[in-house]
Amino acid sequence: MTASSERDSGSTREPRVVETSSWRLVVPLSLNAESPLLVIPTVHPRGDRRIVRCAQVALDAGFRVHFVWLGDGYDQSQDSAVGETLVRQPRTARERLGRLVKIRRLAEELNGEVWHIHDFYFLGQALRWRKRSHHPVLYDVHEYYADYYSEKLPLPSWGQRLVAKILEGYQVRVARRLGAANVVAEAMAPSFRRAGVPVAVSPNYPLLAHFGAVPSRPFSERRWNVVHTGTLTSSYGTEFLVQIARRSLERGLPFEFTAIGRFPSIDHERAFDSILADAGTPTNLHIVPPRPTHEIPSLLSDAGFGLSLITATRQNEAAIASKSFEYVIAGLVNVVTDRRAQSDFVREHAVSVIGDEESTDAMLDEMLELAENADQTDITLADKAASARRLFTWEQAVEPGLSSLLKQLRPPVS
Repeated sequence: MTASSERDSGSTREPRVVETSSWRLVVPLSLNAESPLLVIPTVHPRGDRRIVRCAQVALDAGFRVHFVWLGDGYDQSQDSAVGETLVRQPRTARERLGRLVKIRRLAEELNGEVWHIHDFYFLGQALRWRKRSHHPVLYDVHEYYADYYSEKLPLPSWGQRLVAKILEGYQVRVARRLGAANVVAEAMAPSFRRAGVPVAVSPNYPLLAHFGAVPSRPFSERRWNVVHTGTLTSSYGTEFLVQIARRSLERGLPFEFTAIGRFPSIDHERAFDSILADAGTPTNLHIVPPRPTHEIPSLLSDAGFGLSLITATRQNEAAIASKSFEYVIAGLVNVVTDRRAQSDFVREHAVSVIGDEESTDAMLDEMLELAENADQTDITLADKAASARRLFTWEQAVEPGLSSLLKQLRPPVS
């Protein structure tokens, strides 16, 4: 772990930057050892984009931050303002759930003034801490959890809808007892508001500060490069990712595909390896190591197309993946599956190619046409990117509301 020290330039002092191999955060000058501690216990992996962005808001709102999350590394942060405790990555989903109690106990030992949790199945652990400590908890709702979990059950659709309603009611009731909620979409907020839960709406918009001058290269220089920056699981379209790369290779098209090798567990990685092997391991599909959030724009700067291939579930029909916002800001063509929310978004705000596995060839044809008309595509991409920088950035659309909510949870100054 490296951290730049505060620097004096005349009378000007600059904030410290704390950086590890998985994340980078800026520590405001106003923070000190007396600042309240926000603890972030989660079974999300180290460096999760949304969690890191929320942590930056907490720092700016006057909290010190300590993560307790899944990961490993030689550079675990021991910084007084931004620390972390790493818990060994699980091999399976069952092991992931088994980490809950351990993470809760580690978090309790930190004696924080506020917790910020990021997992539906951590609600029970957080409620236990809330009862013991009487300190508030902010519950962060990353997904349409009620739909996501109910669809996994072997029930008819009416039964799944009933379970979803029960799960939704449960998370709202617990959030009311915990203190507050931070939701990823406005459509999630009404049920919390009706229950009197203070709520902020924080879409997964990227931090504009990370993008700098991206896009800095003309589309003609990056038009044959296709990137996928999301997690590699079945629900995120791993089968389709491999299929579209293989079909492009079979047709002799010059597209090269790059995907970040981010997996929730070893079982997911093995499943992906099996899909690759079954497809003959297409030589135009390259898997690169995971990288911290602030390094994603440099990867995008070399690409002309970005993939978001989420599959058909109730949760995915309502969700817009964070990578879709990043792609448009970085000047990429959004290549997406025809899920309701994300296809509506890209039709209005991006240059897009929309389809499904049955239309792989048609999608490749559209990509080829955009690549061959690079100058016109570049003009349109630049216009869409400029608009997105005004509408879909974390700094402008998210930080003010989330910061205000966090400040409400801060303990009073004694």
